[in-house]
Amino acid sequence: MTLALCFLAVVLAYLIGSIPFGYLVARGVKGIDIRTVGSGNVGATNVGRILGFRYFVLVMMLDLLKGLGPTLGFPLLVEAITGRAVPVLSVPVALAAILGHNFSAFLRLRGGKGVATSLGAVIALDPVAALAAAVGFVIVLVITRYVSMSSILGGTVFVMVHFARQSLPMTASDLPLALLIVVLYLMLIYRHRSNLSRIRAGTESKVSFGKRSSDRDGRAWPILLAVVVLLGGASLGASTLLDADRRAPSLRLGSAELTEVARFRTGHQRAGALAFADEGRLLVVACPRYNRLVLFQIDEHDNVSLTNDLLLHGRPVAVYEEGDRLFVLQRPTGDDRHLEAGYWEAFSHAGEPLGSKFRIGWDPDDFTFSPDGRLAYVLTSGRSEGGDESKPAPALVVVSVGDSTEEHEIVAQLEFLEPNDDPERIILSDSGRFAAVVLGQSQTIACVDLSDSTAPVITGRVPLATREVPYLSATPIDDDEILMPVASNRDTLLIPEPPGTDGPLLVTTLPYGSALELVHGRHRRAVGQLPLKGPLNFGTIIPIGLAYSADRGLLAISDRSGGVRLVSFRDQQADSLASAANPTSETPTR
Repeated sequence: MTLALCFLAVVLAYLIGSIPFGYLVARGVKGIDIRTVGSGNVGATNVGRILGFRYFVLVMMLDLLKGLGPTLGFPLLVEAITGRAVPVLSVPVALAAILGHNFSAFLRLRGGKGVATSLGAVIALDPVAALAAAVGFVIVLVITRYVSMSSILGGTVFVMVHFARQSLPMTASDLPLALLIVVLYLMLIYRHRSNLSRIRAGTESKVSFGKRSSDRDGRAWPILLAVVVLLGGASLGASTLLDADRRAPSLRLGSAELTEVARFRTGHQRAGALAFADEGRLLVVACPRYNRLVLFQIDEHDNVSLTNDLLLHGRPVAVYEEGDRLFVLQRPTGDDRHLEAGYWEAFSHAGEPLGSKFRIGWDPDDFTFSPDGRLAYVLTSGRSEGGDESKPAPALVVVSVGDSTEEHEIVAQLEFLEPNDDPERIILSDSGRFAAVVLGQSQTIACVDLSDSTAPVITGRVPLATREVPYLSATPIDDDEILMPVASNRDTLLIPEPPGTDGPLLVTTLPYGSALELVHGRHRRAVGQLPLKGPLNFGTIIPIGLAYSADRGLLAISDRSGGVRLVSFRDQQADSLASAANPTSETPTR
C-alpha cells in the first residue's frame, strides 16, 4: 500500500505541476494564447512581458506553490494514511512537479522553464539556501531586469549555500537531495541556453517595473558574479556568526546556568527518542524515519563527534541504557508489522550487537527498567492498534533481564481490557514499586502496583489531567513520588536534584514556542524559559525528545528536523569554588 501511495503521489505531483497557470491567466485576462506571443513560453516571465509586472508576480507565486505544496504535503499525507514515514518521497515528488511544469501534460509536453516551481520545491527541501537564492534573484533582477540571468545566478547562490552547509561525508539520506539539486541546476542552465545567447547579443527582453529600463547588457556579468559571490559568502558568514557559541541562548536559575553548548545533526530526518550512556560520555539518538540509531561521543569540553550510525532491523520507538548495554525497543517495519511481534535489541557502547532479538509482544510503544535494572516493563498495543482481533490484548509485559538474550524471561503480563485501552507511556515512581500507564484513546491513567513483579495489579484509573505540565504526586508509600503525566503534547523529564537550585525541577518542551520551560516540581510554578532557535538562529524548531545526564550536567533535546542540541546545566558558583580550590585543573571552555 505504501509503495502504491508513493507512486500515486509522484503522479499527482506531475499533474499539479502540469497546470499551466501562465496560459490560464493570459486566457482569462486578455483572451490570448500566451504560446503565440512573446517568447511563446507559458512561464511567469513571458506573462509579465505581455500583461505587466503584477501578472508576472501572480503567475510566479502560483507556479511556486505547485512545487511547494506537493513537496511539503504529500510525504506527510502518505505517513498519515499508512503510519509509515517515507521521507525520501519528497525528492521524486519535487522532481515530478518541476517536470510537470516544464513538460505539461495539458499542453502537449510544452511548458515553462521551471524556475518558480523549482524554487517552491527547494523551499520545502532546504529553506535556508532557498532564502539566499531568493535574495540573490531579487537583487540581480533589480540590477539587470533580466529574469533569465536572475534565475541562473539565484540558482548558483542556492547550490553554493546548500553544499557549503552540507556536512561531510554525506549520509544516505542526504544523497537523493544532493543529486536532485545538481539535476535541477543543470536543467536550469540548459533551459536558459537561448536566453544566455540573447543576453550576449544584447537582444534579451527585460522586465519593466513601470520605468524605462536602462541599456545594461552582457557587460554587467562581472558585477553580477561579484554579487553572487558576496551573497553566498554573506549567507555562510551569517550562518557561522549566528550559530557561534558566544551567541548561544542561556538562562540563569539561582547560581545555576543553562547554556546551549552544542548543536548538531543526526544526518537523518526527525530525531526521536534519545538517552545518555557511559556516564554522560555517550549520547544515543533514535531516528525512526530511517530506522537508524546514531551514537555521539561527548568529550570533557562538550565537543560532539559521531561514532556510529547503525541501521536497525525495525523502527526504534524507545532507547534505554542499563549497565553497559543499550536496549532499543523496535517495531517491525512495512508489511512485517502485521506479521511479527515487536522486540528489543541490545548493543554495546560502541554500537556492537549483543545477542539476538528478544520478542516482546505486538506493537510495543514504550519501556522502562526497575531501579536495580533486573526488570523491564514494556507496553504493547496489541489489538487496540488497528482493530485486529487476532492479536492479543494490549498489555504491560514484565521481563526478567538476564546477562544475555537467552536469559531474558517474560515473568508476567498485565492486560488492559477496558474499551479504548491503548497503552502509550509508562512512568515509574522513585522506588519502582508503582507505575502510571497512559492509555491514549481513553485519555486515562492506569495506576499499577508493581510490588509483586510476577503479579502486577491495576489499583485504579484516573482521568488524564487537562494541564500543560505534568506534576509530582505522592504514592501509597511514604517518601515515594511519581511524575504524573497530563493531556499535553509536551515531553517532560524530572531532575530530582538540579544543580544550584532548591527542590526538584521539571524540564518540559514548548512545541509551539520553540523553547524549554522549567517548572518547580513542588510549587508547580514556571521559573524560566530557554529559547531554542532555528537554523541561523532564526525561526523555530519543534522539540521532540529530552534526556538528562546528572553525571555531566547536560540536557539533550532532539527535534523534528533531525537536529540535536546539548544544554549545560551546571552550578556556576560550585564550579568557581572548585576551580579556586584546584587552580591547576583545566576549566572546560566552550
